[in-house]
Amino acid sequence: MIKFSFTFFLFALGVIAQENKIDPNIRKQIEDYNSYFATAFNDGNNNALLKAYTEQTIFMPEHSRQRIGKKSIADFYKQWLDQAKITSYQRTILELQDFGNYFLEIGNFTENLKKRNIEPYTYSGKYMVLWKKVSNNKPMTIAAEIWGSNSYLEDKFIPEIDDVVVPPTKEFVTSDKLDLEVIERNNSIKRLVQNRLGGEHAKMFLPDAMYLTYYTPILSGEKEITAYFTEHEKPGTLSIDKISIQTSGIIKTQKAIVEFGYYSVDWSDGDKSGNVKGKSINVWKKNSNGDLMLFRQMVNHD
Repeated sequence: MIKFSFTFFLFALGVIAQENKIDPNIRKQIEDYNSYFATAFNDGNNNALLKAYTEQTIFMPEHSRQRIGKKSIADFYKQWLDQAKITSYQRTILELQDFGNYFLEIGNFTENLKKRNIEPYTYSGKYMVLWKKVSNNKPMTIAAEIWGSNSYLEDKFIPEIDDVVVPPTKEFVTSDKLDLEVIERNNSIKRLVQNRLGGEHAKMFLPDAMYLTYYTPILSGEKEITAYFTEHEKPGTLSIDKISIQTSGIIKTQKAIVEFGYYSVDWSDGDKSGNVKGKSINVWKKNSNGDLMLFRQMVNHD
């Protein structure tokens, strides 16, 4: 049985209020697409899965590298469907944010799949999709998509994706003042993570923010986000020996700044050490003081 915190309940009431402002035609278009996608996924129809993607779509699957464009996304789904039988798939929309020329969809998903010689597995988590509004007479397209599990994910249960043909993610080069402000905020986050100042890291989020991180259900609002970072980035024996947080692209919508990021972290803890790489979609807004703050963020590991 899934338990929801009282904080999440109050947050959900706020989401309902925001949902009332969304054009019902937009919501229906997204709901119809989600139903269409689920059917195509269950049927193993790779071509149908590509309906809303473009050559510019930024695609961020969990435990796999970032891909760009319909051809690369098609390769991902082909590998996935070659290795697993999807018995059911469902998305549930939690919220829709209207950014004017873009819409942000956040929700939960459940995918039941079966790999050869492996017991059936329920892959459940959360997702974020950035929709681009093309025109009033044409369906929206997916500008970016990311997803991740709500709990620790063992690789053996999901398809093993070969990323050898995927080119390395390139750093975004810019001279734009607002873009540089976003990059500088990331430099601040890097310093906080390396120095294990989780409480200060949490202050980079707006009070009504949502944080969707790896192997964790959605965190909503200041209380839940602060509790997570205070515990996750507390001082101790774990050392962050090297960290890189970079930007691969930025979209300036009419109401928010959407950044695409990627990271690499070298860590050590006693006689253990390792490296973890990943990617993120970061939605920035300015607070009343004019400071860029995180409004929505989702992170997953490569």
